[in-house]
Amino acid sequence: MIIGIDVGGTHADGVLLEGARLVAKHKVAVDQEHLSESIISLLGALVPNDRRQLERVHLSSTLATNAIVTGNLDPIGMLIQAGPGINPDFLANNGPTWFLDGAIDHRGHIIRDPDLRLIDEAVAAMLEAGIKSVGIVTKFSHRNSLHERFIADRLGARFPHICMGHQISGLPNFPRRVYTTWLNASLTARFAQFEKAIEQGLTQLGVDCPCHILKADGGTIPFARAIEFPCESVHSGPSASVMGCLALADQSEDAILLDIGGTTTDISLLVDGTPLLEPYGINIAGRPTLIRALNTVSIGLGGDSTVAFADDAFRIGPRRSGPPMAQGGTTPTPTDALVVLGLLAVGSAEKAAAAMQCLCPGEPPADTASRLLTAFAERISQEVAAMIDSVFSRPVYTVSALLQRRRITPEKLIVIGGPAAALKQSLENCFNLPCLVPTDYEVANAIGAARTQLTVQATLYADTADGRVSIPEISCLEDISNRFGMAEAESKLEQVICGIASDMGMTGRPTIDFLERLEMNVIRGFETSGKILNLKAQIRPGLADIQGEQP
Repeated sequence: MIIGIDVGGTHADGVLLEGARLVAKHKVAVDQEHLSESIISLLGALVPNDRRQLERVHLSSTLATNAIVTGNLDPIGMLIQAGPGINPDFLANNGPTWFLDGAIDHRGHIIRDPDLRLIDEAVAAMLEAGIKSVGIVTKFSHRNSLHERFIADRLGARFPHICMGHQISGLPNFPRRVYTTWLNASLTARFAQFEKAIEQGLTQLGVDCPCHILKADGGTIPFARAIEFPCESVHSGPSASVMGCLALADQSEDAILLDIGGTTTDISLLVDGTPLLEPYGINIAGRPTLIRALNTVSIGLGGDSTVAFADDAFRIGPRRSGPPMAQGGTTPTPTDALVVLGLLAVGSAEKAAAAMQCLCPGEPPADTASRLLTAFAERISQEVAAMIDSVFSRPVYTVSALLQRRRITPEKLIVIGGPAAALKQSLENCFNLPCLVPTDYEVANAIGAARTQLTVQATLYADTADGRVSIPEISCLEDISNRFGMAEAESKLEQVICGIASDMGMTGRPTIDFLERLEMNVIRGFETSGKILNLKAQIRPGLADIQGEQP
């Protein structure tokens, strides 16, 4: 049995699954200030009587996203070794930053070791400022992590949380690595407190099984590892939306996925039944990162969005000012329109009608409600069209391979979330496409969270002319022979990924995709002196085996 929990802005949904069969579902209101308590309350309603039957708990959390949106991030110190060839001042816009001496070149050669005096001065300044979390990034650390590890060792145990850039991602791009490391470090202390609260709650409930958190790429990661890489839990809600649609509506064609909640609508696309993955990393808080994520768009448009009417047009969202008027709120919402038309049975029909009168005095409430729902659907249609234009104006990846350059031709809509069934007809009329609202649509995200499998990504860089191979995600830097080739590189990287997955609790052999293979000759004196090999691979994100062979 598996528990899946999805935490949204207003409610948290939970399900208990036995294989793929839904055994129980439950919903609680969310207090964002006391998030762990809301989750523990939901868990308590879902835990089976025989705790031994529970195999694992999967959680989609808004903790990281809320901290970013509200700007409630922990203060951190950044130690950056930029090396020659770049003015690094623009990288200091994340807070207190110290630029260190020393350099590593693009092939991982050490040009100059860091100045110990500069490191010690930075440490003294951070301690005086009360900084507890530190991010360390050296340019080309994905080629050679020695300087980052040296600096971290120099800091010792004086800081509870130290994040090193090479462990975040093995992909190139120095600014993205800096921003991702900054984000990760600023979330670490908060996430550790959250993890501790959840673990204590599970203990109180008598639950002793692995607990995983959803990642932005459509996979999961154990809590123990998520403490080191909390940035991976950003966008876990939209990830749960996509996986929930895949779990409830098996598709092999182009489709538009919509998750309509109380506050936001998440939009994603299926191409030949496969969700799209951002090729390099998503933008967070206006900064480019190396965080892999499914390609989704969230808009401030939901069932409880505040509605106003002016200049013969409805303005819907992006704010939510509380519950619908039908349920005691003070401002009209799309939910009130659904109640007036008899599409949703919540609250007071009289108060919902009053909400429509507030918008358009003197007009029949049903007419106003119909126009409002049409405007709601048209707004979603406009956002979908903009997303398709954006996606196909640049390279994107599917989960398994580079997408063929063709426009998407949606065959249908797949809609989940609380108001999905009530909005079905409005969406079909607007999009002129069939609209599928799957069974258990209102808890689809929680089902997606429960059904998602663990994922891992790693990169390998080998330079046979130098006789060295680097796998930055595990701080690996080893000697190799000049006969080391692509076959050996693939075998080694596959072994590393399987080892990481095994350490995180996965049994059996996972499906591994090699996303990038690059092989170049090294020329010295007009002769080939070796090869440079670049390789990137991942455990394919997707739904876990329903028999439980993969956790």
